[in-house]
Amino acid sequence: MRKKLAWLLASVMILSAVILGGCGKKEVTAESLVKQANENMEKVKSFAGDLDMQMSMNISSEGVAMDMNMGMTGTIECTSDPDIFHMDGTLSMDLLNMSMDMDMYTQVDGDKSITYINMMDEWMKSEEAVEEGGMEDMYTVAGDGKDMTLAEETEKIGDKEVYVLTSTISGEEFQEIMGSMEEMTESLGEVDFSTMEAEVTLKIYKDTVLPASVSIVMSDSGEGIESEGVLVKFNNISVVLNYNEFDSIDSITIPEEALSAPSGDEGSILGEEESLLESEIAETEAAQ
Repeated sequence: MRKKLAWLLASVMILSAVILGGCGKKEVTAESLVKQANENMEKVKSFAGDLDMQMSMNISSEGVAMDMNMGMTGTIECTSDPDIFHMDGTLSMDLLNMSMDMDMYTQVDGDKSITYINMMDEWMKSEEAVEEGGMEDMYTVAGDGKDMTLAEETEKIGDKEVYVLTSTISGEEFQEIMGSMEEMTESLGEVDFSTMEAEVTLKIYKDTVLPASVSIVMSDSGEGIESEGVLVKFNNISVVLNYNEFDSIDSITIPEEALSAPSGDEGSILGEEESLLESEIAETEAAQ
């Protein structure tokens, strides 16, 4: 009798442990990870990271075609109170053998967003209505996570373990998020990504459930985009944003020379690049 009672008690204890252990665990899904990452980012006061944007395209005009690569790389930092985004980077264009340093600050003030850009030792500022999304919160490209696929295995970024989520988004969604792409494409005229699709990879730190990196890759724009007689076909567009540190920045100070800069738009700053590009196309046409 004692042996039967002992076995019964042991069975009950094992069964209870299994049941209670199972109740304490929640299934990790793409949707739950994105939801938690969004909630955690709402609590973050600042972050720092780096950005790499690359574009490969073919440009043709009056039967003359040429390939061109453009790139923007740099470090980024962002604070939530006040809402300021800062990027210190380099803009490059291989067709013109050009590399240009760029310093950009964007501050949200009420219902408007003020951007200050320093290129060619000249500060210019522009103002526009606040829009949802932006370079600093590319992680929101994941939406609610319902359309994302969670990889079975985690990966490592440095010594940290990360979850890997993937999905496909429309060109319209990409265009809404990447408003800062305008700095790279201003000299090519109005660029419409709405007919394209993008492959998205979101990585989330396992320990903190905060975004680790977001990469967006687009390729083959079909018939291309025509503007003022110039046809642009994108071979490949790649954007990678890495989130390296959280809550390590106390504040971001916009330089006085930026605050006192004349108002204008980014197009006026990039006017010289546009002239150089048009000159390069004209010289290529003449050579042929």
